[in-house]
Amino acid sequence: MFKYFLVLLVAGGVIYAAQHPDLLERLQLQDGPDLKVWVSQTHVSTDNGLFNVLNVQSRESQPIVIKSVLMNDDPKCVRMDQSLYRPGAPVKLGEVVRFFLGMANFNACEPVKVVITTDRGVATFNFE
Repeated sequence: MFKYFLVLLVAGGVIYAAQHPDLLERLQLQDGPDLKVWVSQTHVSTDNGLFNVLNVQSRESQPIVIKSVLMNDDPKCVRMDQSLYRPGAPVKLGEVVRFFLGMANFNACEPVKVVITTDRGVATFNFE
């Protein structure tokens, strides 16, 4: 009797999971670092206009090292060498690192997907 109940329970779980495909995504453990990512605008100087900036904040208790930032699968969107982040420098809990994306409304990449590779794994963010 217990075997039949167990089979019914498993079958019900499979049917529920099939009707809610986003359930598995929500239940997956994040293997990458815990980061907060957003885009803002700033003035670099009074002569230039507004620049879009990708902000990355660490929520990790131990310092992490950002190895690369890839936006929209285009390596030209984020230039690590033109950012305020020094490659190899540890990013501490709560620290915000900024990457310039270009002039707003001119040549800046509009973020759709950002992939950040660190010494602790990869984190992917989707903007909508």
